[in-house]
Amino acid sequence: MCAIDQNQEYLKKSICPLDCPDSCGVLATVKDGHIISLQGDPAHPYTSGFICRKMRRYPERLYSEDRLLFPQVRIGKKGAGEFRRVEWGEALELCAKKLLNIRDEFGGEAILPYSYAGNMGAVNRFAGFPLFHKLGALQCKQTICSATAGVGWRKHCGDLQGCPPENAAESELIVAWGINIKVSNVHFWQYVSRARKSGAKLLVVDPYRNQTGKSADIFVQVKPGGDTGLALGICKLLIAEGSVDLDFIEGSTTGFSELSEYLQSQDISRFVAESGVELDVMQKMAAVFAARPKTFIRIGIGLSRNSRGGMSVRSITSLAAMLGLYSGGPGRGVLLTTGAFRGDEEVLVHKKLMQEEPGLVNMIHLGQVLNTQSPPVRGLIVYNSNPLSVNPDASSVRKGLAREDLFTVVHEQVMTPTAAYADVLLPATTFLENHDLYSAYGHFYLGVAKPVITPLGEAKSNFDFFQELAKKMGFEDPPFAESCEERITNYLLSMEEIDPGTEIEAIMEGSYCHSVRSMKSGRLLGDGEKKFSFSVTTLPEEPAIACLSAAGEGGDPDLQARFPLHLITPPHPDLLNSTFGEIFKGVAGEVLVHPEDAVMYKVQDGEAVVVGNHRGRAKRIARITTDTAQGVLVAEGIFWPVALGDRDDSIQTGINDLTSQKTADMGEGATFHESLVRLVPISVVAKER
Repeated sequence: MCAIDQNQEYLKKSICPLDCPDSCGVLATVKDGHIISLQGDPAHPYTSGFICRKMRRYPERLYSEDRLLFPQVRIGKKGAGEFRRVEWGEALELCAKKLLNIRDEFGGEAILPYSYAGNMGAVNRFAGFPLFHKLGALQCKQTICSATAGVGWRKHCGDLQGCPPENAAESELIVAWGINIKVSNVHFWQYVSRARKSGAKLLVVDPYRNQTGKSADIFVQVKPGGDTGLALGICKLLIAEGSVDLDFIEGSTTGFSELSEYLQSQDISRFVAESGVELDVMQKMAAVFAARPKTFIRIGIGLSRNSRGGMSVRSITSLAAMLGLYSGGPGRGVLLTTGAFRGDEEVLVHKKLMQEEPGLVNMIHLGQVLNTQSPPVRGLIVYNSNPLSVNPDASSVRKGLAREDLFTVVHEQVMTPTAAYADVLLPATTFLENHDLYSAYGHFYLGVAKPVITPLGEAKSNFDFFQELAKKMGFEDPPFAESCEERITNYLLSMEEIDPGTEIEAIMEGSYCHSVRSMKSGRLLGDGEKKFSFSVTTLPEEPAIACLSAAGEGGDPDLQARFPLHLITPPHPDLLNSTFGEIFKGVAGEVLVHPEDAVMYKVQDGEAVVVGNHRGRAKRIARITTDTAQGVLVAEGIFWPVALGDRDDSIQTGINDLTSQKTADMGEGATFHESLVRLVPISVVAKER
């Protein structure tokens, strides 16, 4: 850990660690060892000197009364959040003894690690993996966010990276498809603004009129899960009008005839019905695409979080290929994620420490695993995540966490709902207190950030915690003797995307590195070396081409009869998943309700309501608005659980009590945007009871 000068006010560079495509360069103003404020780093080419409103409030989180500052051991009932303070040595000894006893008595697969991208730093995100591999613990598939979208992209695009976002600045048409740019990709907006000043149009496709939709030149409201129907309907119209890029298709793609034949065999009414977009609107969209060849499509990961999500990504990429957008050129391109840097993951996870391949579990099935796995999970290690808030079917997660025979270790920054169920609760550093490497999935830059301040209290980084725990367990393998700086350096050295002329030492000292995979022309293929494949070899149950497919829960007549409203749970401007939830403790969050639904279910604007289904119930405050469609409820943000208030009990619930452990069509991803629910005012529920 480097020494920090505590006696003067100064600016210190860092990088935002949160799970966001922007991965911003940050400047912290520090005085007397205390961070006064955060601002964007003007030296970062993508950040351009500003950060989102969430991160401007980060010092509140850093110095929150909920901040965990020392190790603790549970003394009360699980979930009550009652602990006693202990020394780190005692805490590590207890963790080591319990976990080794579980391994020795029940086998390594009785231990389940659960983590995700609460910290996107390369080292601290994967810090626990070497130890988990050494223990022979279960492997947790990290599918909760982008797995479905990634598989959908790779079906047709292979290992192609996304187009540089800067290319959008020269576009005639920018399409935000299933992404609320102003909330979850705010730095992309600078390119939208530049393009519009030159006459470009912004087309937004989304199930509700969000902040970006309200700023659009053209807003198209699609049904939840209807993106496949919309994209393929436009494809059909473009082919009929002869408005596809035949030169690109003939020279740089394969399998177009198969998709074309399928589209011609389908009546356009099917695509209209599946998308919920009227034919005249679809025709206008096709005309806009045809008239503006300098088009940039920004695809959101969120549109993949339903039972047809992978197929939606496949369909949109097929539309982009028909338009020739993969050939690049000024203003042209398509971006899901950039794939800017692809270092050797073994440097971070040390999978070679495994003695044999352990079992795999899907992280979105945490509730099922904790309650029904046989033989049962006996030890749970949580870091970089708050599963009681973010995992689907949270009521089953809550039940599993309450098991007295489950030994749970939580390494966390603040007292989250999950942390309250820990047997051993350990204080974690924030990004401002540790050392790490950060790349991005929305642009082509990476950087290394050193600590800005010394850790508060007795907080330890993920890396330091797991290294010390490994040593306490008696493990002496070389990875457990590495320093954080050594692991960062080794990972940088494994990256082919770093220009050979770039000095690693300069990156280690804070210089931003630009990936060689980013091409100013935006050309992704077209020179004969790579081709886009409209028709691909897939699993037996998957179609070779993008096509219409059946809905899961959203198409179940039995569930529709009991739960007639479709719930989606997109991001909130003040939250990133459940991060910053401590700032809004006790806040239920809103649910957007169409006026006709409000009349039908006797809901008043500003009234507390219960949104519920066969999995659980959650409290929200109704906001009556035409921003959402009839039959679609929109609950922005993963606010921490709150009491329903309709009965005298201590159970607190959140929006993910309603979401399903069912997986999407590809990649085993989550289906957060496909929950069927009903809506009842809390006052009515209370009277019924």
